[in-house]
Amino acid sequence: MPDINLVRSHSLPIPKAKALVQRAADKLAAEYKLESEWKGNTLHFHRSGVDGRMLVTDSKIELNVTLGLLMKPFKGKFVDRIERDLGKSLAETEPGDKIGRASCRERV
Repeated sequence: MPDINLVRSHSLPIPKAKALVQRAADKLAAEYKLESEWKGNTLHFHRSGVDGRMLVTDSKIELNVTLGLLMKPFKGKFVDRIERDLGKSLAETEPGDKIGRASCRERV
């Protein structure tokens, strides 16, 4: 079970949603030295202590992240950053459209 699970709905075409996810991943990669690769509509990313994926469908973006023992204390920081960046990117891409609220389920 992932430590972080975030689902955000959207109304973008899949290529545009994937581009948005890639931009978010690029920002995180620069800050946290993450490596990522696409397999179909899923972006897989990892680094020491972090393993995750972002699935893009025609109606949602779903993020699942598993954190290593040393990264678990930073979970709140990661969630806040991801929610802020993803929400901001969606708001800029879909101005005036209804944007689903994030649903974040974290394993305790």
